Amino acid sequence: MPEVQDRIEKLGNSILSDAQKKAEEIISKAQQQADELTEQAREQYRRSEENEVALDRQKTHTIYAKELSKSDFAAHKSVLAHRCGLVDSLFEDIKNKLEEFAKSDKYSGFMTALAEKADKEQAFSSKDCVINVGRNDKQLADDIAQKYGIGVAVDRNIELGGLSVYYPSENIYIDYTLDLALEQERKAFVAGHGELSL
Repeated sequence: MPEVQDRIEKLGNSILSDAQKKAEEIISKAQQQADELTEQAREQYRRSEENEVALDRQKTHTIYAKELSKSDFAAHKSVLAHRCGLVDSLFEDIKNKLEEFAKSDKYSGFMTALAEKADKEQAFSSKDCVINVGRNDKQLADDIAQKYGIGVAVDRNIELGGLSVYYPSENIYIDYTLDLALEQERKAFVAGHGELSL
């Protein structure tokens, strides 16, 4: 059991490490791009101001302020969109790694450990509890359920893997799906990097 938890923790640490590296890369690239766009906007203004007649200086300044504001907004929007694209790419890579893991030999041990964890959290003594799995994990879940004498159901919302357990008589739902874990990691990553929000 500790070995499985160590593996899960190493997988989580690996994912978090990759996410932090990508975040630093995103922030660095975005800041550089914003600086370049701001400098281009300022240079454009300097050239136009030199060509303006002294009487049009105030008018030109007003126009510049509006254009600079538009340019800054457009640059900021572009940088944020780029950052979001990088985050999407990062989490798509993580999703692909999780899909590979679900096809590996280690996955059945992982699922067994999740069932044991759920049983410890809320005992399977209530025989009306049901293990929910994705369609690819039905046979594996049948084996686990047979061991505990409980039911199995396929949940079409579980795409990556893992399992959830529902105890209808107690109205308790425990979710150990990889889908939920990935979603929570993404939310935590974006929340921890406020500059990634649009």
